[in-house]
Amino acid sequence: LLTILSVIMKDIFQVEYVLGKISQNVLWKALSTPDGLACWFADQVEEEENMFVFHWGKSKQNAVILSKKSNNLVRLHWEEEDPRFYFEIKLSVSELSGDAILRITDFCESTSDMHDLTEWWNMKIECLRKSFGI
Repeated sequence: LLTILSVIMKDIFQVEYVLGKISQNVLWKALSTPDGLACWFADQVEEEENMFVFHWGKSKQNAVILSKKSNNLVRLHWEEEDPRFYFEIKLSVSELSGDAILRITDFCESTSDMHDLTEWWNMKIECLRKSFGI
């Protein structure tokens, strides 16, 4: 009997979005609260203890909140994923322009996945822009 163990290796993926001049408090609520996230990231979001429950249509996914630093970042781990992998949304403000900047950190398995992931985040950030008039 031959057993083959497969370890999935993923590459770190980062993309930045310049959102212009927007209230950091408004943007932080959009990134870190169930109501805010439901406006752009998922159809419905609930917060339970140390977790967000994201609903898309009839499916749902649980994301453990690994870190949440006010007006700075939210780092989440999909419950069914390898514990080494997470996604993070980090908020900063450009010292030169005063523009809000979002840096997304995520993980992908291949170059084609990176393209799909970029498109997915672009779509989500466009929803964020439309929902909050950015």
